[in-house]
Amino acid sequence: MRYLVPFHPNRHSHFFTDILVIGGGAAGLRAALAASETCDVLLLCKAGGLNSNSNQAQGGIATVWDSTDTFERHVEDTLTAGGELCERSIVEEVVHNGPEQIREIINYGANFDKSGDCYALSREGGHRNDRILHAQGDATGKEIVRALMDEVLRRPNIRIWENTFSLDLLTDESGCRGAIVYWKKRDEKELIWAKQTILACGGFGQIYRETTNPEIATGDGVAMAYRAGAAVRDLEFVQFHPTVLYIAGSSRHLITEAMRGEGAYLIDRKGYRFMNDYDARGELAPRDIVSKAIVAQMAKTNHPNVYLDLTHKPADWIYKRFPGIAETCRLFGIDIAKDRIPVRPGAHYAMGGVYADKNGRTSLPGLWAAGEVASTGLHGANRLASNSLLEALVFGAATGSLASQFAMLRKNQFDVSPISNPPITSDRPIEQLDLNDMRNALKSLMWRQVGVVRNGEQLADAAWNVEKWAKTVENCQFLSAEGWELQNMLTVAALIIKGAINREESRGAHEREDFPNAKEVAEHTVLVNEQVLL
Repeated sequence: MRYLVPFHPNRHSHFFTDILVIGGGAAGLRAALAASETCDVLLLCKAGGLNSNSNQAQGGIATVWDSTDTFERHVEDTLTAGGELCERSIVEEVVHNGPEQIREIINYGANFDKSGDCYALSREGGHRNDRILHAQGDATGKEIVRALMDEVLRRPNIRIWENTFSLDLLTDESGCRGAIVYWKKRDEKELIWAKQTILACGGFGQIYRETTNPEIATGDGVAMAYRAGAAVRDLEFVQFHPTVLYIAGSSRHLITEAMRGEGAYLIDRKGYRFMNDYDARGELAPRDIVSKAIVAQMAKTNHPNVYLDLTHKPADWIYKRFPGIAETCRLFGIDIAKDRIPVRPGAHYAMGGVYADKNGRTSLPGLWAAGEVASTGLHGANRLASNSLLEALVFGAATGSLASQFAMLRKNQFDVSPISNPPITSDRPIEQLDLNDMRNALKSLMWRQVGVVRNGEQLADAAWNVEKWAKTVENCQFLSAEGWELQNMLTVAALIIKGAINREESRGAHEREDFPNAKEVAEHTVLVNEQVLL
């Protein structure tokens, strides 16, 4: 393959490991822990070790924990939310493995909130039972990542490189052989040769102007895998979280769905509680329905947002249940026990990603995928709330265990392939490009034309613009994360748009106003080497 960045194999360091894990969120950490302790594991974090989507997850993790709940009900709730595109066998596997994974991270030291001697359970949109475990009120992801990281740091076979940008996968005719990375600590590009490689590097919310995702979520994993020849699937299904704190001019902050699960109302600018006009489940409808309802109500009232109202609940309980959100809102002069919280939808989670089978294996030999970067068949067209951390743990454990078994078959074998990397030539000096301006233009375009509600005319215009911008940068030899991220964002944006254009129906999180109905048969969109396979 032709790599994204210029390098000379004789001028850069070569590192060797049994298992390479790219991504330091819940899926990557769980994968590293599941690998055999006889294997050397190298875990790469794009930023600091605790900077990930997983770390910012507020609401909780869904699993069958109470005797009044059943696996069958959790499975059916997931299938219903997924717009008939979930794969039942995968859903059943994940749901049935949930309690075991929760017990494992409790053994690692995770502390979930309790009510008396029992774990406190809450409910979110799309769930018929109270099955959401949470920690520190609204800091569940942070607690899970902390416990996993603490355990990783106790394992002598696991090394962590922080502030390491993964640029491209190393491939040859046999499949994936590792990755090319930029290690900030050495200010150098490195070649990491691995017997097995696990992608666990999250989603791509930063492609959108309005998003809950951290700055690092620029779709690097999907872009790398696609360039390397791996199949990607269903990228048009982007979940927009209904309730993102909206303060003009400020950064966006997630307002967890658990707040609606605990009884918060959605009201418009006139104080009207509108959700029952759109769905009988009201505020507890699945996320795709709530997001579309909010967008419609904003248009109807000609207002840039709607509001979450929890003021009918006791103040002491509110502050205890949602301490993180209370503190965030306080910074903007909002007292969540007394004031309405301004919210609107924002890009939150990618249901699509790198295609992975029931074991997390991708279509490229030697490459595995777990967590948000993967398309496993669990989420279908719309993710059920709080199933993402569960998926990260289940598939993280599966990929780490199985990848290490494959690596151990070649325990003493490290054959390094010759690398051919034709030079990239360009008559366009990089300094003429305003990368920040291009990034902002892309994010605004995706929000306007490939957002909550789409149509063919806008999608075609978006495709034309993204293709034009991609040609502008395709031959540039970027030397910084900003340039590499922009190239990845443009690649993933083009794939999202291509999938959205070809999906001439409305299903789950994909709403086409020119094709308002779902087709009779639900089908996946698979993209490989510029082809669309329906």
